Amino acid sequence: MLRLILVRHGRTDWNVQGRVQGGGGLDEVGRAQVAALTERLAGEPIAAVYASPARRALQTAKPVADALGLPVRRSSLLRDLNYGRFAGAFVADVEREDPGLFERWRTAPETVTFDGGENLAALRERIARFIRRTAEAHPACAVLAATHDSPVRMAVSIAQGLPDAAHREEFIKTPYASVTLLEVERGGAMRVALHKDDAHLAGIDA
Repeated sequence: MLRLILVRHGRTDWNVQGRVQGGGGLDEVGRAQVAALTERLAGEPIAAVYASPARRALQTAKPVADALGLPVRRSSLLRDLNYGRFAGAFVADVEREDPGLFERWRTAPETVTFDGGENLAALRERIARFIRRTAEAHPACAVLAATHDSPVRMAVSIAQGLPDAAHREEFIKTPYASVTLLEVERGGAMRVALHKDDAHLAGIDA
């Protein structure tokens, strides 16, 4: 059985600035979160570390990988949802420019395709592909994947049989530097063994 440990990156300067994601690096709080995450995971029997190619995900994965004596393997399948021309824009500006889009994203996210970007169906396909490939490559190991909020939400949706319409529900939201654990059987069956756990972040001001 694959134990897939999914972590969202630590907080970034872009998160604080209220930008649509697509860039940014860890800020002081994010680095503290990753230090606590590293301490938590240092004793886990992790066989491989994967990360989205985004700077914030690599900054989250590398300290953990260094503590475990492992390289970081970049996977484009773990990149964040592609927001197209809105990536990096201030959320308030996008809401003024295209309020209908953001209203649909809040209430019916499965209907949204971002201009120059992608939709949740495309995200689901590549996250499912990452899970399948990882289960084939590491069928009886623990594997860490440093990624983003939307990919973790999608992995949980896949495991629990939830539709894309659930993507914006509060219960599935993933905190910074939190841990979600999927257990994936050889036949493809999977379950969420741990969801968005951030107990290791107690005392860190986010």
